[in-house]
Amino acid sequence: MVWEVLLLLLPATLGIDNGLGLTPPRGWRSWNQFQCDINQTLVQAQYRMMVSHERRVGGVPTSLLELGYLTAGIDDCWQKCNSGPGGVGFHDSTGYPIVDLALFPDMGGMTRFAKSIGVKPGWYGNNCRCSEQRLGCQMNSTHDACFRGDVKATLDFGFESIKLDGCGIERNVTHYAALFNASGTPVLIENCHNGNPTYPSKTLAGAVDCPMNLFRSSTDIRPTFGSVLINLASTSAYNGASLTGPGCFAYPDMLEVGVDNSQRTAAGCTTFGQRGCTLDLVEARTHFSAWCIVSSPLVLGNDLTDTVIMDQIWPIIANPEALAVNSAWAGDAGVLASQSESSVHMLNCSWFDDDGCDHPSWMVWKKKLSQNQVAVLLMNNLEAVADVTVEWSQVGVECPTDDGCLVRDINAHKELGRFEGSFTARGLGAHDSAFVVVTMS
Repeated sequence: MVWEVLLLLLPATLGIDNGLGLTPPRGWRSWNQFQCDINQTLVQAQYRMMVSHERRVGGVPTSLLELGYLTAGIDDCWQKCNSGPGGVGFHDSTGYPIVDLALFPDMGGMTRFAKSIGVKPGWYGNNCRCSEQRLGCQMNSTHDACFRGDVKATLDFGFESIKLDGCGIERNVTHYAALFNASGTPVLIENCHNGNPTYPSKTLAGAVDCPMNLFRSSTDIRPTFGSVLINLASTSAYNGASLTGPGCFAYPDMLEVGVDNSQRTAAGCTTFGQRGCTLDLVEARTHFSAWCIVSSPLVLGNDLTDTVIMDQIWPIIANPEALAVNSAWAGDAGVLASQSESSVHMLNCSWFDDDGCDHPSWMVWKKKLSQNQVAVLLMNNLEAVADVTVEWSQVGVECPTDDGCLVRDINAHKELGRFEGSFTARGLGAHDSAFVVVTMS
């Protein structure tokens, strides 16, 4: 059947139209820590840790799942390279993707296990490793076999989310969205530069065209503070233009909190928290707070079975006040409110070179939470102790009385008092931040 005819039968929609991602999704994905060193046993071990009650929140044994980290995704490297027709690609002649059974002998069994413990399993398409470049997988007016094969495999295996990358020849997230919509099975779609479109936009009528639940706003992240700042800045173009919100969130990539794989051992990066190699715990907390205030999906990238690191990062990733800021929606996804004119140069911030490694010495980000509350993140990007100040007028705060507005420290879980006109976070350490909620009453 001709693809153009099929499209006419699919529901017209500007979005994925699946009812998913109404708050920023949370979960785990394999790439940042493991890259291609994954298999079914490793992934299932991560599933188990998502429901573990080894740690507590407020004195109560609590799992990641109970904190809203619901999805767990394979990120590339599940496919059998060079297994397609003529030894090219990884789709068979019908367009169905071919799994490397040596690594994932029972993909369906793996997803059934995930669901049995409450985890929503996810995987990855238009892969980068041995990317699919066979012309038979390219979509045209009469042929979309590999797109349909990917959708069918997603549903056959029981995956509930898919990350669509931009490396292969299958670059049309709008068509993927239409096919998933037509299936009647809701599947969370992440658009990682897949194309058509790469980013949301507004129609002439003012509606947002966003055929995905979340979209990569940035380049690939690295576990360095400079990389975090590059990716954080990428959200402004979309959050500030009202292109994001429930069902369509800007995503500056997976979290590097607790990731000890620097991918730069040849450059002397050997120790967890080593400056310019991996994030230390102070940088990790600022990173997590920043993702929260811009309504980013919170996708963990560390090894959940590493109990030492998990114990260290648990107060960061399990902070209920920070998570509440992330999921709150009052029409504001979170934007940059002010920044310094001076700049600071970061180490190893780019994958490729030092381009884009100069950043403001300090920044202030804000997100409206309700009619009388605003979250504010004050960031010190210097390699030295500094004060950072926010003027209430810069973040839309109007205190109703001469007593000022009430400020609460989200990370310290305590009230700091009332402040009139402004608030200063004093003595912030290098790459540290103050994450506060301001109440206008």
